[in-house]
Amino acid sequence: MEPSIERAAEHYRAGRLAEAIAECRASLRTAPRTADALNLLGAALFSAGDDGAAVEPLREAVRLQPGHASALTNLAVVLQHRQEWAAAERSLRTLLVLSPELAFAHSRLGSILKETGDLAQAVRHLSRMIRLAPPSAQDWLNLGLVRLLNGDFAEAEDAFRRTIAHTPEGAYAHAQLGEIWLRLGRLKPAAVAFARALCLDPTLRGANDGLARCRHYATAAMARAEPTEPASAASGGFVMRGAFTSHTGYGHFCRRLIQRLRRDAVPLQAIGILGPDSWPEESLDRPVPARAVVNCLIPLATERVPGLATVTFSMFEGTCIPSAWRRQSALSDLVLVPTESSRLAWEAGGFPAERLRICPLGVDPEDAVREDAPAPTLVDPNGQLVSRYRHRFLNISDFIPRKNILALLRVWLRATAPTDDAVLILKLGKGGGDTAMRAELGALLRLAEEGAGKRLAQAAPINLIDRSMSDIAMTGLYRAATHYWSLSHGEGWDLPMCKAGAMGLTLVAPRHSAYVDYLDDTTAHMIPATVGPALLPGGGYYPPFHGLDWWNPDEDAATDILRDIIQGDSAPKSARARLLERFTWERSAARLLAILDEAGLRG
Repeated sequence: MEPSIERAAEHYRAGRLAEAIAECRASLRTAPRTADALNLLGAALFSAGDDGAAVEPLREAVRLQPGHASALTNLAVVLQHRQEWAAAERSLRTLLVLSPELAFAHSRLGSILKETGDLAQAVRHLSRMIRLAPPSAQDWLNLGLVRLLNGDFAEAEDAFRRTIAHTPEGAYAHAQLGEIWLRLGRLKPAAVAFARALCLDPTLRGANDGLARCRHYATAAMARAEPTEPASAASGGFVMRGAFTSHTGYGHFCRRLIQRLRRDAVPLQAIGILGPDSWPEESLDRPVPARAVVNCLIPLATERVPGLATVTFSMFEGTCIPSAWRRQSALSDLVLVPTESSRLAWEAGGFPAERLRICPLGVDPEDAVREDAPAPTLVDPNGQLVSRYRHRFLNISDFIPRKNILALLRVWLRATAPTDDAVLILKLGKGGGDTAMRAELGALLRLAEEGAGKRLAQAAPINLIDRSMSDIAMTGLYRAATHYWSLSHGEGWDLPMCKAGAMGLTLVAPRHSAYVDYLDDTTAHMIPATVGPALLPGGGYYPPFHGLDWWNPDEDAATDILRDIIQGDSAPKSARARLLERFTWERSAARLLAILDEAGLRG
C-alpha cells in the first residue's frame, strides 16, 4: 500500500475522517485510477455521513477492479443504506460469486431481499448465513421476522426462541412469539409472552396491544362457551375484527359493515386490529355469543380465537396471491373476497375453491345529498378557479406504484393542451405534505414529461392536493369534479371509484380486476388492459407483488378516451343507477350474514 494510502487508513481507523478523506483525495490527484484509494475514500465519506458522495468512488473502484472484495462490500452497505435495493443486491451477488461462503454477504443479501419482497430467497440466504458462522441474536431475530412474513410460523417460532436463548432480556423477540401464538389461537402462551416483554420493556407498545387482544379474544371465547343471554336474544351474533379506526380501504369497509349490522340489530363484538382501539359510537368490550370471528384484514394480520371459526375478509389486486398469503390463508375456515377477480387470485394461488365466497362491498349514496359537504374552492397553478373548467377529472390514490400515477400523468400530458377546457385534480397520499413524497412526485413528473415528450406547461393544468382532509371535505372534493379516472394496475374494489359513480360522476376505468364486477361499456369509459409482470418504472418487482402479475392499462387507448371526452365526441355514461341498486352496504351486510348462515357460523 502506498504511503499516502497507509496514512489515510491510519486516520480512518483512528476516526479522523476529515483527514482520511483529504489524504485519499490527495493520493487520487496523482494516481486517479487507484482502487484502494477510491474504496477508502468511499468508506470514509460514508462514515462521515455523506452517503451520496460515497457511492461514485466505490463504484469507480469496482469498475477498475471488479473483484475488489472490500469495495464490493462497502458499495453494498452504502447502497443498502440509501435503499437502492437492486444495485445493492447486484454488488452482494458479485461478492458471493467471489466468496460463496461469506456469511456477512448472505446476511446483507437476505435483508435486502426481504425489502424487495423475495421472501423465499431472503429465508434461504439468512438460513445459509446461520449455517456458515456462529449466529448472533440479531441474526436469529432477522430470520424469524422474515419467516413470520413468509407464513412459516413453526420456523419463525424456533428462530425467536433461539433469539431469546442468546439474549433473554430482549423484549421484542418475546413480543414476536406472542404475535405468532395469536395467529395460531394459543391465547395463554401469547399472553405470557406479551407480559414477559412488558416486564423487560414497559414502553413496548406492541406488547400492550397484544395483551389487549388476548383479553378481547378470551372474553369472546368465554361468551361462546357460556352465553349469558337467552338464546333468542343472542342468536346470530359473531365477532368482527378490523382496522376500523384507520383511514384505509379496509378501515372504511369494516366501519361501514359494522354500522350497517348495528342498524340491523345484529349482535356483534367489534375488536380493533391493535386491541385497545377506540370506537366513537359505543363501547367495544361487549362480548356476544358467537361461532365465528370475521377478520376484515389481509391474511398476515388474521388471528384465531379458540373455539370460534376463523373467517378472513380480504382482497388482492393481482392475478395470483403470493405464496405467503396462501400459507397464512390456510388458517382460515373461510375466505371472503369482494369480487370474482380476487376469488380467481386465491384459486390461482392454490387455496381450495370450496372455502372461498364472494361478498361485494358497498357504495356511500348518502354522501350525494350531504348538505354539510360543499365543493371546496380550488385554484389551479395558473390562478384560475377549478370550477370554471367544464371537464374536471379527479383521482384519489395512495402514493404507491400500484396506483400507476406515472402513467396517469403521462397520459394527461399526451391527451391535453393548455387550451382545453379541462383540469386534473390529483389527491395523493393520506395528507400531511410529506417532503419525501413531494420529492418523489417531482421525480415522477420529470419522468412523465420525458415519456410524453411534453412539459407540464404544454398540457391542461394539474391541481395537486397532498394535505389531510376530513371525510366531509373528501365528499366535497368529489362534488368539485365531473369525472373520476383511474389507471391503476389492479384493484380489490376501489372505494373512491364506487363513491364517485354513486355521486353521479362519469367514470373512466381500466377493464380489469374489480372494475369489471360493477362497470362495463354501458356505464363507464373502459380502458383495455393486458396482464404483465408487476414491475416498477425503474425495473424490478413491486415488493408486495414479487414474482407476480398485474394489469397494464393501454395508455394509447386512455389518451384517446380523454381526448374524446374533452372534445365532446363521446356519449355520456353513468354508473349511478347500477351502483345504487346493486352495491349498497345493506346488501353487502346481508350477503355477509347469508354466507355465515350457510356455513353454520352464526348462533
